[in-house]
Amino acid sequence: MDLIKFFQTVGKLKEEKRCGWVDRGVKNAESVAEHSFRLSVMALTFAKKMGLDESKAVKLAVVHDLPESICGDVATRIKEELQKITNHEKKEREEKALDELCGMLDEKTASEIRALWEEYEARESKEAKLVYELDRLEAILQAVEYEEKGNFELSLEEFYEYADARLELPETRVLFEELMKKRAGKQPSSRKH
Repeated sequence: MDLIKFFQTVGKLKEEKRCGWVDRGVKNAESVAEHSFRLSVMALTFAKKMGLDESKAVKLAVVHDLPESICGDVATRIKEELQKITNHEKKEREEKALDELCGMLDEKTASEIRALWEEYEARESKEAKLVYELDRLEAILQAVEYEEKGNFELSLEEFYEYADARLELPETRVLFEELMKKRAGKQPSSRKH
């Protein structure tokens, strides 16, 4: 067990920029840690509203991107052939990174983190399905904010299409639709598309 190494490793998420934003020329793109923080708050809020296990939802949000502290962030695209690596390869890299992270922890903690991450990946519970959708919705919140500031070079439209195709829960759909109305009223000046 090496808690210092574990905390230093996961701390790298504060520096790991979300590559989907970087690829579109967003200046000062958010880090994975910044994304995970807001996602955790969203998970707490929505789980409470929906009568789900709040603690479990927050834990799922906290651990969902931990492997990226070792393997880095790889953007998932609306069409897999547009990705830098396949979904299968991405999952293999993340599983290997998770093994490395869990090797730094005591067995009980490692087992809990692994189980939460696997539950999120498989979307086995209502909480995991919620956090999966909120992960997409958080990106939409961020995209709207970047567009409002004009802080991008290439179109962010794919983020909206990707989320729209994956948001099924009525609670997440409502917020998505509200964001789309807000966005429609505040389109930025022309950018390269």
